[in-house]
Amino acid sequence: MSPAIRRIGATARLNLGRQARSGFWLVALMVGALVAGLVRALPWTEGPGQWWPVLILGELVITGFYFAAVHVLLEHDEGTLVARAVTPMRGGEYLAALAASLVLLALVESAVLVLLGRGAQMRWGPFLAGVVFLSGLYVLYGVIAVAGYDSMSGFLLPSGVWTLALIVPVLPLMGVRGGWWLWLHPLQGAFALIRLGFDQAPAQVGLPAVLLSGAWVCGGLLLARRRLTGMIARAGGR
Repeated sequence: MSPAIRRIGATARLNLGRQARSGFWLVALMVGALVAGLVRALPWTEGPGQWWPVLILGELVITGFYFAAVHVLLEHDEGTLVARAVTPMRGGEYLAALAASLVLLALVESAVLVLLGRGAQMRWGPFLAGVVFLSGLYVLYGVIAVAGYDSMSGFLLPSGVWTLALIVPVLPLMGVRGGWWLWLHPLQGAFALIRLGFDQAPAQVGLPAVLLSGAWVCGGLLLARRRLTGMIARAGGR
């Protein structure tokens, strides 16, 4: 096992402990169970129907985007981010460990929501792949967004504007005409995989969705690393 993999694994375990102590897991599982309970209380036997993928997308905004932002700001306030700059850990390794811990949380939360609210009859392979890609992209996007701020209070209000870009894949469900242009959006591939998991998309979109999502993750990783480096440099220069 390479030193980089060991560093990522060790940091991911530390992240999981921090997130558990900070209440991330408790909040995520409680919200997932609450939403599942509300879904089961709906008077329609099919539940949310075509809106299931939208529920998952909304859940992962919290678990991925906001939790990543909070995690980074906590370490920024503690000085941990600056301290990591003088260790062998690279920016990409830090982001990989952060994404791994929050993607695991997203998988558990999404599975709880679907199993309690809908049952096990679905395509789990595409669904879980979509959750992994969507959550990973949310985490990177959260780091990219929060890197320009020094406190959660300063980030919270403008974060609403940042999240507007996340709803674009949902527009066809709201009556907006879809088309090839949707595939230019970073989340479209992951959202298509989640829809495929609910039998709402043709099987042939699976491979291009995986390839495009993987490409966007790589691009997001590069940009997030650059933004994180700038945040660390700004904090270290004070």
